[in-house]
Amino acid sequence: MDNEPNLISDEISLRKEVERINAEKSEKRLRLILDNSFNMIALCDLGGNIIYCNDSYREVLGFSPETLIKSNIFTLFHPDEREKAKEDIFIQLLNEGKGQMESRFITKEGYYKFLDHRFRLVDEHDTGRDTIVISSQDISEKKRSEMILTVQRNLAYSVITSRSFLEFYKTIIRELNSIMEVNNIYVAFYNEKRGVFRLAGISDERDEIDEWPAEGSLTGLVMEYGKPVIFYKDDILRMHDEGKVELIGTTAEVWLGAPVKSGDKTIGAIVIQNYDSPDAFTKSDLEIIEIIANEITIFLEMKSAEEASQKLNIAVIQSPASVLITDADGNIEFVNPKFSRVTGYEIGEILGKNPNILNSGMQPKELYKEMWDTISSGREWRGELQNRKKNGEFYWEDISISPIFNESGVIVNYVGVKEDITDRKKLIGDLITAKEKAEESDRLKTAFLQNISHEIRTPMNSILGFIELLQEPDTSGEERQEYIGIIEKSGHRMLGTINDIINISKIEAGIMSVQINTIELASVVNEVTGMFRPEAEKKGMHIQSELPELNDKTTIESDYEKVFAIFTNLVKNAIKYSNHGTITVGYVSHPNSVECYVKDTGIGISKEIQSAIFERFTRAEVHSRRSVEGAGLGLSIVKGYLQLLGGSIYLQSEPGEGSKFTFELPKVLK
Repeated sequence: MDNEPNLISDEISLRKEVERINAEKSEKRLRLILDNSFNMIALCDLGGNIIYCNDSYREVLGFSPETLIKSNIFTLFHPDEREKAKEDIFIQLLNEGKGQMESRFITKEGYYKFLDHRFRLVDEHDTGRDTIVISSQDISEKKRSEMILTVQRNLAYSVITSRSFLEFYKTIIRELNSIMEVNNIYVAFYNEKRGVFRLAGISDERDEIDEWPAEGSLTGLVMEYGKPVIFYKDDILRMHDEGKVELIGTTAEVWLGAPVKSGDKTIGAIVIQNYDSPDAFTKSDLEIIEIIANEITIFLEMKSAEEASQKLNIAVIQSPASVLITDADGNIEFVNPKFSRVTGYEIGEILGKNPNILNSGMQPKELYKEMWDTISSGREWRGELQNRKKNGEFYWEDISISPIFNESGVIVNYVGVKEDITDRKKLIGDLITAKEKAEESDRLKTAFLQNISHEIRTPMNSILGFIELLQEPDTSGEERQEYIGIIEKSGHRMLGTINDIINISKIEAGIMSVQINTIELASVVNEVTGMFRPEAEKKGMHIQSELPELNDKTTIESDYEKVFAIFTNLVKNAIKYSNHGTITVGYVSHPNSVECYVKDTGIGISKEIQSAIFERFTRAEVHSRRSVEGAGLGLSIVKGYLQLLGGSIYLQSEPGEGSKFTFELPKVLK
């Protein structure tokens, strides 16, 4: 009894130690999960001081977790967003205990990336302190695409609304700086008579040279190449040493230029450069500067037309985007030719109609109500719509609709600027489909390689094994004959696999030759059925010929070996994938072609994989899980031979109801 208090104390201490160990294990497991997360994970105190961050911070921003711990997470925010971010985060945490926001974070190189943040307030009861958990994802590419689209739209709008090039140039600088930090930019136009470039707009930290010779200048190279280019300092100095360019002004660390064109003729260039870092711009930025150059081209062409005719209508007519103008009630008053080309409606048949004539019925009515409420209240509406052309074809548009006010501030018109983005939508869909096909191809290649390995090793092991048995002195003559038969069968099986691989390789390489012969089809069909009759009967099946008439003499001019191989491959498959019933081999004669077929009562093929079975690496059992001999190349060879012989093949089949392979050949191969 005297020891009882000590025992209780020891038991409590032991329990606490176990709890401590378990807590440490849980923390280690949690750290392991966080360290391996694709998301950037940070734990901060209420002041924003970083307690923990995972290695994704290094991968995305370049900072190691060790350098960030104990620093304040708000120092990573873009200075323009820092205070607003603090306010937004704490308001959301105070009201909801969690929240979401997007912001720019600085990288180790000094540039900014767009991140999507999800954060939550966690009450740690054991420590008595609150912790902010922040999970962030890099959305820079997505934001970049969105911003490029926005820049295109804003520049297209500015093309229409800017009254001078200087006004448009200011828009260019503003829009460029919404995507990247650009402190050095100029637009110059070429004076062909004098052979010089002259500035039309400049913003530069080092130089301001109004005019310079085109020959021997980097800007001149842009005009010579006729496409966007990027040069680094080493490139510039090397070209100078080679006598290709002269150094004009301060040499930049990185220099990007794009031609400004009028029709097929280059009339100038837009250039951005950075004097401090070669990493300020990359090749991906060539797309942006080319967009700007194209918009400058559009602006100049529109302004040239405006100065000649004093009508903005000409500029709108030449716009690469669809433009329509309605009255205050939404009735169409004007459309440009691009609108007609896209929709199929001529100007005469669309005037006075409501734009809902394009309504595809694919969007909810609420969307159109929200659109009308927005523009009728004096605001701009932007969005994507799937519309319907006059011929019933669906297409996608990126649309911006703005109200036009009179001097009294009353809405008198609405203008819509619309870009056909059908191809872009299709491209995204095609990329997804291509990805899925690539994944399927990888899976089928793996199955094919496993199958080829099996088809070579199995007969080889059989051959080697029975050769050893033949060497046994006590092997009887009867056993020897049996073993020799097995070896021969295995050898033929392996040779067949190798021949299939060689044939498909020749087909793929385009080196398979064609020998034209006169072929009597009835003879081929009867020979094939006779050759496979023992094998079919061994499985309890019946194989038969089906000719147009008893003594049919239909002939074709084609390659006998390949026609025979097509029949044999199809019959082999029919026997392989059938356990009972009848296999029918026949043909029907037409004036200029013959239609041959092989029917069976086998397992059948589902519609989902019917188009795939003629591709390399594909076998029915890959999907059906039925295990049979064969490399899975037979139907690929059949398809390849038919393409060489000017023929085609199609399949009719239902699972459990057999299959019918029908192939057509010209009577005379040209």
